[in-house]
Amino acid sequence: MLRNEPVIGQWYQDEQARIFEVVAIDDEAVEIQYQDGDVAEIELELWFQTLPEPVAEQNAAAGPFDELEGFDSAMEPDISADWQSHIDEI
Repeated sequence: MLRNEPVIGQWYQDEQARIFEVVAIDDEAVEIQYQDGDVAEIELELWFQTLPEPVAEQNAAAGPFDELEGFDSAMEPDISADWQSHIDEI
């Protein structure tokens, strides 16, 4: 049987045509994140039985392992001034 070792950061497509990224690997399982952000775990034995196909890097994921790209704290409302006015009333 051909072994297709999982690689952290590599994107794959499974038998149901779902695309996912490998985010962690340990002695027993491969942790993956699907494009929609869902996270799952695949046992290593099952990984080598199904042999997901590597695919090109994807940019559409939005889940717990994604970085906060483009986050601008200046866009957040400044509530400190509002709190100060309430404190002044007391």
